[in-house]
Amino acid sequence: MKPEEYHSKDYLPRGYYPWPDLISPHAEQMGKDMEGWIDNDYTFLTEKQREKYKKMRLHMCTARMWPDLTYEQSIPCNRFMLQYVALDDQVEHSSPKEMEQMRNRCTAILRGEQPKPEENALYQHIALIRDEFRTLMPAIWVERFIHYFYQSFRYGIELEYPYKKAERPPSLHLFKTIREYSVLMRPYLIFGEIESGLVLPEHIFEHIVFQKMISHMTLTVAWQNDIHSLPKEMAKGTEVFNLVFVLQQQYNLSLAEACSETFRIHNEEMAGFMTLHSEYREFGEYQEHVDKFVYYAGVGLQGVNTFYLETERYLHGGAGFAWPEKIVNEKDLL
Repeated sequence: MKPEEYHSKDYLPRGYYPWPDLISPHAEQMGKDMEGWIDNDYTFLTEKQREKYKKMRLHMCTARMWPDLTYEQSIPCNRFMLQYVALDDQVEHSSPKEMEQMRNRCTAILRGEQPKPEENALYQHIALIRDEFRTLMPAIWVERFIHYFYQSFRYGIELEYPYKKAERPPSLHLFKTIREYSVLMRPYLIFGEIESGLVLPEHIFEHIVFQKMISHMTLTVAWQNDIHSLPKEMAKGTEVFNLVFVLQQQYNLSLAEACSETFRIHNEEMAGFMTLHSEYREFGEYQEHVDKFVYYAGVGLQGVNTFYLETERYLHGGAGFAWPEKIVNEKDLL
């Protein structure tokens, strides 16, 4: 198989997952909001990058993953969708020290510090996200969100750096460990608790079976993302953090063979998640909470799959991606 012959829909077509494919009734307004943020606040990006982000229509990812949010609830979720995607994209060529500074600064703002007037939209908007979530959600949930933001940045984005710098992938086993965090899904995963209004207490959330389900859910999204983002990453030529590339490197597989194995691993991961949920029903009075969490995670999985099939973000050749530019990384990002 030649790279140009690859199409992610051949593996993950629309409606692939056993949950409904929905969309928020507020999608149009969410799009207007995001375009306004990009034009008026994300001015540290180049004009070309801002246009790319608008064409990605990231608000549709929010609208499809969490379709039952009220408009008020959707605002910080939509705001975070843009903030974390832009952060992850634009930090690509930053040094470990710069990444650490950004992670510490964002976390400090989430915990209450105020951004300085000269700090860019990544910091201004993380403060707005903090304030909006504090208004909507209990303290236990806000703390959970902050923890997952920190964890995904520290053990996801930052741990990828040496392998991307060396342009060589880690072993498959180590890759799976890091990819669970670098897909950045964990802070998004708990948005379903906003939809349901059922916030899991800590002793349920930290239960080993529930945490294992979260691990399976997160890795399912990681492999889904690797399948859909492959056209963009093949164009880059130096990307190593994709399951397809890791499998090719470790087992000397062809592109077609590695894609088939990636799809198999994806399905195995999803089956593990669904099996745990169906077999372990010992959460007592909180079983309904867990079931709702799983349902909304499933709707999110279906929704982000539809988004991937519609967005320009992962076009062949990388034509739809907002590639980081030196002026952003070195001068304006921190």
